[in-house]
Amino acid sequence: MECKFIESSRGKVYYWIQKNKFSSNTILFIHGLTADHTLFEKQIEFFTKHYNVITIDMPLHGLSRPYVDFSFHNTSEDIKLILDREEINKTILIGQSAGGYAAQAFALFYPERTSAFISIGSTPFGSNYYKKSELFWTDNYSKIARLFPYKLYCRMSAKNTCITEDGQNSFYNCLVKLGKKDMLTATNLYYRNFKNYDEVNFSCPVLLFIGEKDSVGYIKRYNKIWSKNKKLPLIYIPNAGHGANYDNFNFFNIKTDEFLKLYF
Repeated sequence: MECKFIESSRGKVYYWIQKNKFSSNTILFIHGLTADHTLFEKQIEFFTKHYNVITIDMPLHGLSRPYVDFSFHNTSEDIKLILDREEINKTILIGQSAGGYAAQAFALFYPERTSAFISIGSTPFGSNYYKKSELFWTDNYSKIARLFPYKLYCRMSAKNTCITEDGQNSFYNCLVKLGKKDMLTATNLYYRNFKNYDEVNFSCPVLLFIGEKDSVGYIKRYNKIWSKNKKLPLIYIPNAGHGANYDNFNFFNIKTDEFLKLYF
């Protein structure tokens, strides 16, 4: 894939793109908190056969550092800049965890440019889904994480994110490259900002994925409520944790492809 970047007053946001000359449909993969674009390395070969594919390093992650004035609103503007540069009118958004927040923000502010949204272990915008006691932990996550020696934190976080050795190693390497200072900055800003947005009433197809063994917070419960309230299809990925698209990539790729073929 070709590495490029867009630049604004906030900083540079890097992305990787591979176009398919036989397809007019584009998938944009957005990784979660403290990961980077390599979270989707198990999807590239599969989806570039039939789609244009873009992966990004989210602001404050990977190569997209330094970056100032972070918000999911600003991130949605960065995504729009990428699409404008590549002359792509609409995109299918696939967001893992906090990457799902960036995707929801884009769908909120640019619904006319959103073809579909696929969530992997993310949760919905909208304060009505969350108890104050639950938000306390996200508000103070960086304070708690600061107490751990960083290599220990990386090992614990990797094991909590993925259940496969390959997935754990991939996520561990992302964390090590990110470093403790930037990890704390990103987690503080991301967790605090997601509460600032109203729930999205999608005007496009939506599919929710959750790893069958995802043990992060209350994500399973939030997805059940989200699915019920908005009548959205919810698929459990067997033998997979929070990084479900990496843990069981074959299942995820096939089910995503089946879903997309219904509309594109």
